[in-house]
Amino acid sequence: MATILAPSDRKLAPHGGVEGAPLMQYIRENDPYVHMTQVPPGYEIGLHSHSETEVTVILSGSARVGDRELEAGSVLVIDADEEYALVAGDDEPLTFVVVRPRKAKYKVA
Repeated sequence: MATILAPSDRKLAPHGGVEGAPLMQYIRENDPYVHMTQVPPGYEIGLHSHSETEVTVILSGSARVGDRELEAGSVLVIDADEEYALVAGDDEPLTFVVVRPRKAKYKVA
């Protein structure tokens, strides 16, 4: 059966129930793993990697990855175990969707 998440269906909540944490919604837990995240302007996601290849689609806002500025509509493909960091733009919250083949192990660099 198809999984559909319209904008009106979003129920983003602080990750792990921790106040001030990035807002997240898990759409599928595995096969494929899919989640949506929203962070405030200027938020930094530090250098890290995942054990699975990841596709990230920026829905709104902007981000900087390395020396690239990514706007809404950008697609980022990060290979498994590749280290990267992401910084949200300064003007508005950054909302993005992550898709991986399965749930990944997260490793802080």
